[in-house]
Amino acid sequence: MENIEEKKISDINTLNENHHIRESEISALLSATETILLSQEFSVTARQVFNSCAKLIGATSGYVALLSDDGHENELLFLEEGGMRCNVNPNLPMPIRGLRETAYRTGKVVYENNFMKSEWLKFMPEGHMPLRNVLFSPLNISNKTVGLMGFACKDGDFTEDDAKMAAVFGNYAAIALQNSRTLEALIASNKAKDKLFSIIAHDLRNPFNSLIGFSDLLRERVSVTADEKLINYSTYINTALYNYVNYLDNLLGWARMQTNKFEFHPTSFGLIDLVEEVKELLLVQAKSKKISLKLSIPKHMRIYADRNMIKVVLTNLISNAIKYSNDGTDVVVSGKHDRNINIICVEDNGVGMSQESCKKLFKVEESFSTRGTNNEAGTGLGLILCNDFIKKHNGQIDVESKIGKGSVFSVSLPNNEAYITN
Repeated sequence: MENIEEKKISDINTLNENHHIRESEISALLSATETILLSQEFSVTARQVFNSCAKLIGATSGYVALLSDDGHENELLFLEEGGMRCNVNPNLPMPIRGLRETAYRTGKVVYENNFMKSEWLKFMPEGHMPLRNVLFSPLNISNKTVGLMGFACKDGDFTEDDAKMAAVFGNYAAIALQNSRTLEALIASNKAKDKLFSIIAHDLRNPFNSLIGFSDLLRERVSVTADEKLINYSTYINTALYNYVNYLDNLLGWARMQTNKFEFHPTSFGLIDLVEEVKELLLVQAKSKKISLKLSIPKHMRIYADRNMIKVVLTNLISNAIKYSNDGTDVVVSGKHDRNINIICVEDNGVGMSQESCKKLFKVEESFSTRGTNNEAGTGLGLILCNDFIKKHNGQIDVESKIGKGSVFSVSLPNNEAYITN
């Protein structure tokens, strides 16, 4: 009887341990996914993805590096020493050799748990801190390894589970790098609109389809549990990714509109239902900053417009309001009739903008700035998209803002289909 009871206790402890591991994995993947969705700078994304993975697998030090143009060296992006002292000059070349050469050559995760007594030790430069164990996760783009995430100094051995999770995070980092390079190419191009078709359809959209594949596997893994929190997390990841791909599809639609190839389908629909959809999509983003999304929209208010376009507009405006709001404040979405016009407002209590910045918000030449200056809210292609979508409806977007006081974006739309231009 005692053996049976001991086994029951052991089984319960194992279940609790597995539950904790799954929740940690979900949280780490969720954090990495949100970073990729919300950040355009690879240096920022890489740091967040690295930190999430290192915490999950128990590594205390490591780095992210990219392959040099000539393919012979690792070019360090950043180094995390984990409290240990490394006397090697980080500006010195990091030749592709040893265990990291294996990762580059095979494109697969490799690790060594007895590094100081392994064949790889001879490749370590003089003055390098001792490494009990090492794991390398490749960044693969188009079947080519273009960089590495290196992890070291785990308290215990790296495992095959660690390798599998590191491979997923390596794919996350690779997607972020590809997106960053695509955006840089877009910024540098004087023919941005002409190239937007292929960029969105392939270089941006396809990597997110890979993320959707990862999230589908994640949902399968947690579906066997009865933990509602984990299931909700995995569902959110799926929903966010599918909506983001939909957003990219709408960007492609914007590009088509510039060349008069866009299909425009206005219908009559309830505004509150649409705003609730957008609110649900952005709820996790809002909760991460303890921001309340408050709605003040007449229950029976209807507008005549292309529903998908207006959803893109509201998603952009509300997401920006959350991003640039101070923690713990409110973002208010309101709607009202004013004669023959429907007005939708998104108001925040965030960092605000100068009048000069407000004038530049909807100009194409300013559209690729990823952040503001002087602690102002930034501009981006999203607002250009919003402006063009609203103009398509013979409407307009206005903004009132003060630095340190927040912003109010107002969308005015005709409420009579006779005023909608095609």
